[in-house]
Amino acid sequence: MVDGLDADAYDALVTAAETYRAALVVRLAGEAGLRTEEITRVAPRHLREAESVAGARLLAVPADEDESGGGSSPRSGGESVDRETVVPASLAADLDRYATSEGLDDDEPYVDISPRRVQMIVRETAARAAGLTDGVLDERVTPSSLRKTFARRQLVDRDVDPRAVRDAGGWESLGTLDPYLDPLDGEALAAAIAGDERAGDASAERAGTAVLPGFEALADPGSAAPAAAVSAGLVEADRWAEAWVVRRAVGGERADVATAAGVDPETLADRGVTAGGPWLDAIADGAPAATDGRQGTGGRPGLAVPAAYEGVVHGALCVVAADDDPVGDPERRALAALGGCLGRAITADRWRELLHSDAVTEVEFHTTDDRAFLARASDRLDCRIELASTVDVDDDISRAYLSVDGVRPQDFAAVVESSTGVSDFRVIETGEDGCSASVRLADGSLVRALIDHGATVRDASAADGRVRVVADFPEGTNVRPVADGLRDRFADVRLASKESVARSPRTESSLRDGVADRFTDRQWAALSAAYHGGYFDWPRGSTAEEVADAMGVSSPTFHNHLRKAQRALLDGVFEDDADRPIREGDERATPPGG
Repeated sequence: MVDGLDADAYDALVTAAETYRAALVVRLAGEAGLRTEEITRVAPRHLREAESVAGARLLAVPADEDESGGGSSPRSGGESVDRETVVPASLAADLDRYATSEGLDDDEPYVDISPRRVQMIVRETAARAAGLTDGVLDERVTPSSLRKTFARRQLVDRDVDPRAVRDAGGWESLGTLDPYLDPLDGEALAAAIAGDERAGDASAERAGTAVLPGFEALADPGSAAPAAAVSAGLVEADRWAEAWVVRRAVGGERADVATAAGVDPETLADRGVTAGGPWLDAIADGAPAATDGRQGTGGRPGLAVPAAYEGVVHGALCVVAADDDPVGDPERRALAALGGCLGRAITADRWRELLHSDAVTEVEFHTTDDRAFLARASDRLDCRIELASTVDVDDDISRAYLSVDGVRPQDFAAVVESSTGVSDFRVIETGEDGCSASVRLADGSLVRALIDHGATVRDASAADGRVRVVADFPEGTNVRPVADGLRDRFADVRLASKESVARSPRTESSLRDGVADRFTDRQWAALSAAYHGGYFDWPRGSTAEEVADAMGVSSPTFHNHLRKAQRALLDGVFEDDADRPIREGDERATPPGG
């Protein structure tokens, strides 16, 4: 069993989580100190603001009702609470976002699964992380290992009072924390007794104050675009003299300055920033790159981190120090996290623009690359495939609903089984010469790749090994970098056409305009999956349990989202109907049987 993880190993484990839920499972154990069974009990109502410390969040850990005794404290409503623990700001923000995106009620657990499934998620994530790090991270990580990581981080890295760690983690005595504390040598004892500040604490504190304004600007950007807001926020900290965001120019050999704070874009160009530098390495590698005090940063140290989300790199966020102090590891990690949040915000902005714009940029891509699932399947089976819809299962996974002509379902299933990134083939309805079905997409799909770039895919089909995909981007989108990114995954992707068109009044977005503000993302996903999965057909193409399983949620959770989505639709119909005055001859004027 692993005793605990260092900072790099822990970050690699969180990064390897395949779903938002898996990341929360790891972080609730590793950063909040929750036990396996406790992870399955905490819900949005258990998270609150601390009254004594501004910005701090506390998570109440409910007691096991079967085992709770006199040691538990009652809350309002009679619930017994074992303890409260402090939740880091980033984890609290992720819990809030997850509750909103999933449409969770206040008393609905964040992780509505069994303790056994929690253990499996940690084990699967550790195995994936071990593979991604070539075995540097031990795949035998367990929730208990993550609690040890929590204890060691608080006691050793942050020098937190052991009594606070004991109470936050629910350990019975201070003696149980001894294994997580290394013995101090004479110099360490002298430093501790003399009250010297530990270098790690000072560095971590500086990282927080240096990067926090960027997170605050991202949370409340005002009218500014996310990249501009973050850049302006960072230079408010005394640590940074400049902050800018660059994008890879067409062709990939040069950079374009998208926004800058503390310096003019023209000055950056004069320094040679647009000619290239570590910031292009950050974009290409998807990892932070030090600037090493080169000409582009005016000779001062700095760092470039990718602004990326779901494998799509929108550019690089670059900071330049106000003095000659190099960027430390805590600052590096904090800035990398900020870059990830910026990438997510940019993607969300594109989707929002697409939803509300009156015109869109319609693009059509073609590919015959065998790595594209639809191309491979249509070529090997000599069939035609039409995409009916895609539904987001989580941040990483989509479920595609397909109409397949010219092949038996079992033959199509065999191709799915041999494909990377495509799985869980489910037949909805069989026909004389084909079927309607769904598959789970994680990679290997041109459709999924375009969705990750912030596009709305309107049409996709494949025949004779050739895929045709039509997608909409917000008006004015530079499509060339998108095409370059697609070619990184599918070598022969070709941009067949691009034109600005008025939004069709029959698009899904227009249809939703009247009730869009009533839905959460998860409610819309449940309604879409139920519709395309044949749940509303007679006879039903799929049961509620089958749709829930395809979505990767429990049946009660699916029913909850579906019922609320149906209510939103009916509210839109009947509330509008109720506002219309009743006139003579109106069917509503006569009660049933009247």
